[in-house]
Amino acid sequence: MSKTINEVVNTMNEDQQAAFYLIIDALSNSSDSASHSDSDDVDEIIHSNSSIADAVASMSEEQKDALYLAVQAVMEDDGVAHSDEDYEYYIEAEEDEECLNHTDIFDNEFFQNARKVGSLKDAVLRHADDYGIQDIESLFPTPTELNNPPKFINNKIEWVYKVLNGVSKSAFSRIRMSFADITDESLRAKGYKKTGYKKETVFELMRRHTSPCTIYKKTRLDRDDIIDITDFNVVAYIKSELQVKLDEEIARAILLGDGRSELDEDKIDEECIRPIVNDDDFYCVKYTITPDEKNSFLKPFIHGCIKSRKEYKGSGKPILFTTEDLLADLLLMEDNNGRIIYTSEEMLKHTLRVSEIVTVPLLEDFVRPTKDGKYHYVLGIIVNLSDYKVGADRGGATSMFDDFDIDYNQHKYLIETRRSGALTTPFSSIVIEHISNVAPASLIDDEEDEYLED
Repeated sequence: MSKTINEVVNTMNEDQQAAFYLIIDALSNSSDSASHSDSDDVDEIIHSNSSIADAVASMSEEQKDALYLAVQAVMEDDGVAHSDEDYEYYIEAEEDEECLNHTDIFDNEFFQNARKVGSLKDAVLRHADDYGIQDIESLFPTPTELNNPPKFINNKIEWVYKVLNGVSKSAFSRIRMSFADITDESLRAKGYKKTGYKKETVFELMRRHTSPCTIYKKTRLDRDDIIDITDFNVVAYIKSELQVKLDEEIARAILLGDGRSELDEDKIDEECIRPIVNDDDFYCVKYTITPDEKNSFLKPFIHGCIKSRKEYKGSGKPILFTTEDLLADLLLMEDNNGRIIYTSEEMLKHTLRVSEIVTVPLLEDFVRPTKDGKYHYVLGIIVNLSDYKVGADRGGATSMFDDFDIDYNQHKYLIETRRSGALTTPFSSIVIEHISNVAPASLIDDEEDEYLED
């Protein structure tokens, strides 16, 4: 009775099969790269690894015969097609013992695959699930964490600290500005003639009072999670997130408003922190531009920034807050000969008469709230932030609180501040905008979502 190599291999245990395939693989690799020598001897391969040697030693005589018969076939196979006569090797068996026949050696599945893919090594790898260690990936080293603690994925926030570091500070949360408008023609000094009557002049005193409001962010952590997370300080990590998001919200409220509806209970009161973009015309000049003959806003925007400066009464050289897209388009503007007009941001700043250009992601398709039924798209805000006063009493500065809830075994964390904010100089900011009857895409999407919900 005869057996194929595959049948004998199937009688081996996992360690023996692993040793079998590893030996065949080693011989296959050596045959691909160089001619065989004494160093390729199978005994040397076996004894180079104690695990392989132990596995081979535990094989039965029939299993060893199968191994060496397979080795012989690999050593003699030169990649040329052979007939069955070329492989009429056999092992003589004693009486009543089974005979191992080499005729079917290439009927073994992995040898057949080797001929198809061109490499016995690749064929062995295809059978990796049939031998060795199942789910060997579980033995791989634990990946090294490069971001520990995890990095925050957030919007671009460089502009946030440009705003917060640029505004002026007051030690009082309740602030009041008083102004006397003496620009009226009637307030001019007058000439006098003998016997004439000297006329009195009267000017109006204007005042604006701004009170503080509280801005906060709150979160919680289960105590069990705090104890179990040992790789980094999760409490410090969550507190840093609270600080980042609070700063972002304050800067947003100062420059643009928080964007929430007037009916939203979480809205930051705009009578307490007055947004620059929507402040009264006495403090913020609204300059409207229209597209040119090419339906472009680039040249009109530049003209608007320059021509509106005559109405600017703020301090020093202001900053331009705009979008990344608009800035990129301005820097890519070409003249009639196809040459870039502004070869650097410095040149563009000089032209626009601003000290710095800061991009704000929130300005993308930002619409200034109005009651005229039209959409006022803000393209840029020109302001010197030193003209914006942020007030906070001694106890109103940013504070962090934490508490422990014994009922739910949770730590709770709160960061809050109580502040006021407003422009304190008349005509100290300029908003460059264009007016359209078309709503922004974000607003259309919100309306569609509301309709579907209804």
